Order: sequence, then structure tokens, then C-alpha cells
Amino acid sequence: MESLPTYILPDNVITMMEGQKITNRGETPNHLLQRVTDTMFAAEERFNTSPKTITLLKQEFAQHMVDGRFIPGTPTLTNAGRRTEAALSSCVVIPTDLRDPLQSAETIRSYYAQNMGSGFDFTQYDNPVELVLWLNQLAADETATGAYDRYIGNMGSLHISHPRIKEFIALKSQDGIIPYFNISVDIPEDFMQAVIEDAPFQLADGTTISASDLFTIIAQKAWQTGDPGILFMDRMNQDNPIAVTSPYLTTPPCGEMGLSEGETCQFGYLNLHSFTDESGTVDYKSLGQATSLITRALDNAIEYSLENYPTELTTQVAQLKRKIGIGVCGLAEMFMQSSLPYGSEEARLYARDVLAFINYISKKTSVDLASVRGSCGAMNDRISNTYFHGYLERKYALHPTHTVTTDMWTSLASAIKTTGHLRNIATTALPPTGRASIILGVTSAIEPFFSVVDSSGTILPHIAKYVRQQVPDIAERVLADAATFGSFQNIDYLPKKLRSVLKTAQEIDPYDHIAMVGALAGTQGVIDEAASKTVNLPQTATVEDVRNIFVQAWQMGLKNIAVYRDKSKMGQPQHL
Repeated sequence: MESLPTYILPDNVITMMEGQKITNRGETPNHLLQRVTDTMFAAEERFNTSPKTITLLKQEFAQHMVDGRFIPGTPTLTNAGRRTEAALSSCVVIPTDLRDPLQSAETIRSYYAQNMGSGFDFTQYDNPVELVLWLNQLAADETATGAYDRYIGNMGSLHISHPRIKEFIALKSQDGIIPYFNISVDIPEDFMQAVIEDAPFQLADGTTISASDLFTIIAQKAWQTGDPGILFMDRMNQDNPIAVTSPYLTTPPCGEMGLSEGETCQFGYLNLHSFTDESGTVDYKSLGQATSLITRALDNAIEYSLENYPTELTTQVAQLKRKIGIGVCGLAEMFMQSSLPYGSEEARLYARDVLAFINYISKKTSVDLASVRGSCGAMNDRISNTYFHGYLERKYALHPTHTVTTDMWTSLASAIKTTGHLRNIATTALPPTGRASIILGVTSAIEPFFSVVDSSGTILPHIAKYVRQQVPDIAERVLADAATFGSFQNIDYLPKKLRSVLKTAQEIDPYDHIAMVGALAGTQGVIDEAASKTVNLPQTATVEDVRNIFVQAWQMGLKNIAVYRDKSKMGQPQHL
């Protein structure tokens, strides 16, 4: 057994991990580190990696976890070395025909048991509302058994043209009902055009409705409880390089990527704050090394999982795509350390530089892995796979950043086309990092600070440190006042620029929330998939505000959007 670095986690994190069943009760952080590292590098022997190299890879991986630089998704943390019969994947579109409830229930349970978040598209069914209610009850019954390590989370989506769309939209009108589902409406371009032009729209059964009126109902329900969200699945499939043979149907519970039937994804997260020094400078050399390593580790996790997926279809799709989703967290801390307001254009450009670099390095690593391990199955299809027909050039080379030039993208695209080498059909996404970010002690995904204080009313450590750096002479007074107000925005004696850097989610203009998603994960974004991102609104926001946000999201090229109005749900988190 390798000698790994000592893994120290705060007591509250250890308690959270035990309570959430990520770890066994009494399990030490070092035992967690050992079992995760052993499992994620178990596949290396299949590729004839030398024992010495495997040892070095495991030690490097463990050191990154100890240093808080990256972490695998929590299903991996939960299953690795504890559930030897389980895959390590984070999410799935469960392949089942819901018209056969007995067989479906058996299949669904087999995926729930592996701690995956699940997606269901109900467009093909006549009775989507009844199916959601049945599946929610199934999840409730399964949860009651106490047999599951993870909360059973599902996404249910329905195309806007479905005859029962109004009933579906209203499913979660009452707070607290259907707790095991998020719901989203799949909206195509022609519907949005009809909304803008105040034109009629025809449902699948021939009924003609007012697109604008229906859109307003969606906004009203989202204003009321946060559901439904909106998916633009057509846009997701435009960025699906094998959409012809494996089209996306729906998404995981938080909408961060498209998934085809039976498809899973393997998540891991880079903590951007840990690569940013006190002057706000990103250590790109270290970030590149960490990105390359986590790409390799996630590919190993897929290889490990192939023998453990519940159905043959999922195994086949995993071999076809080998899709991984490298996400990020700590973006808000990175901006703060760089003294950039979250809502500024400078922050968006900075984030584009960083995420484009991660995307590029992960794909270069995927090409290198394929030269040794072989490409994913989709690379055998030179006809419909758009990697051979300008995918990287169109998606990325036309929108270069300071860190990845047009020439870099076109050179990589040429190498892929010439050699056919690509291990992973997609490498980057922006999933939520709820529990993973808690372990790392930073903000989730690409969200701004939700609050400036913790549950005890104490200013968050990273914020307190930053304030002491910026205004050392008055720092303690500022921190005391901010703790009292729960905000820095009313502290008039604090410089305006500094206050703008310290805005929380509700203090940031909704447009700037949308603009951040568009810059990173829109149709001209710098990652492969979509983003889990919520536009947080004050309690005073109106239905018209929500409607305008949805329109702006479409106009800015987003692939999905969700809103949350303060206090529209009972028991909402007060601090993150």
C-alpha cells in the first residue's frame, strides 16, 4: 500500500459526510482517501502502466485532494471501495419504458442503488403527470427503506408541445409536493420566436394556443416555487458531436448536461480558488497538471464502472462516449481574490480564460490517453461524428481566449481528425458541487456567494481574510458591521469597488447571473456541456421579472435556466 499524505478535514465536514452516508461512521479521512485513490487507479494495470508509475499517480492524486485542489464527485466518494458492485458515475438517464411499471420499477431501483441522479423525459408518454407522481412515490418508498446512501434526485422534462403541458407545468405549484423531482420544460426555437412575436403555437395534438400566454404561466409557476426550469435541448444537441446516432433526451436533476438514453457521466471538480494566489494570479502550470490528472482519473473511473452498470445499454453507451464532466467550484473566491465583481465583464472574460484552458488541457490529455488506451467507440464513425467535420473549429476556435488561441484549437482539431484519437467524447461541464464544495470549503460551481456569513453569523473565512488584506486598518470594524447587517453593501465607509466585489447572489443583478452562464456555457461558451446555475431573486421579484429573465436567457444563447425567488420555498438554506 502506498504511503499517502495525511488528509485532514474539519469536524463539521466529517460529520456532514457521515450524516450524508458518504463515509462510514467513524471512517477517517485517510481511509476515505485510500479507498478512493485505490479504486480510481485500479484500471491502470489494464493499460500496462508500470507499478512505479501507478504509485506516483496515486500519490499525486491524493496530494491534490489533501491540498483541496480537486475532488471526485460525491457518488464516487460514496461508492469507491465501499460498494464494490456499484459504478462510480454521478448521473444517468435511466433506460426503461415507463409503460411497464413492474419492469421499470426494478430497473429504476437498480440505478437508485448506485447513488446516481436520474433524468426522465416524459414527452413520448400520454400521461406525464401521472408518471411523475408514480415515480415520486417510488422514490419516497425507496427512501423509507433506509437502504440508500444518497438523496434520490430526479429530473423530469416535457416538451412544450405536449398536450398536457399545462398540467405538467403546474405539478409543483404547492411548496413541498413531489420533493424527489425537479421539473423542466423543453423549449425549441420556434416556440420562443412565437413568444417574441406574440404568435400562436400548435401543440402535438393540433391544438393552437398562445405561446406568450403559456410562457407567462411557466414564469408564474417558477416565480411561485422555483419549478419549472427551462431546457433548450435543441441547443444542447447542437453541441452534441454525435447527436445523429445518440441524441440527448433530457438532463440530470440540475440540468448541467444533455444525456442520451442510458447515458451516464463521471464528474470531478477543480477548486479554482486553490490555484489563485493572493494577488489574483492563476497558477496555470499547476492547473494544467491537475486538469490532466483528473482527466486520467475520471477515465479510469469509467473503465472501473463498465463492469458494474445495471444494464447492458448503459455499458454500451459508456464505451461509445466515455463522457466525463470536469467541473469547477470556488469561482466566487477566485473573483474575490482578483478583486473582480462577479457581475463585471472583466470577471466573465477572466472566467472564460480559465475554463477554456481547462477544456483545452482535458482534450489534449484525452488525445494522449487515446493514443495508448484507444479511442472511445464514437471515433470509429467518421461520417456523422462532427469532430471530423469542424466541431472544435466551430465551437471553440471561432471564440478564442487569452489562454487558448484559435491556432491551438485548430491544431488540436487537426490532430484528432488525422489520428482519430480521442478517449472521451466530452470532457467539461458545470455541474452543481453542493457537498463536494462543502468538503473543499468554497462556493458551489459558478455561483456567487450565497451569503457572507455562516450559520453562526460569522463572516466566512475566505471573505474575512480578503477584507483584512484589503483594508487592514478598518477590517475588524467592517467585519463586525457586515456580520450585523448580513451584507457589506450598507457599509458606506467601505470603498464602493470593494463593496461590489463582496455582493451576494441576491445583490447581483439577474442579468449578470445570466451573462456569466452565457459566457461560460452558452452557445458561444468555453465548455462542452451546460451549467447548473440558478438566478437568485429577491422576494420582491415579480412574475414579469422571471419572464424577462427566461427571455434574456434564450437571447443570450443559454442551454438551460432556473430561477429561485427568496423565501418561495419553506426550509430554504440560509447559508452555504
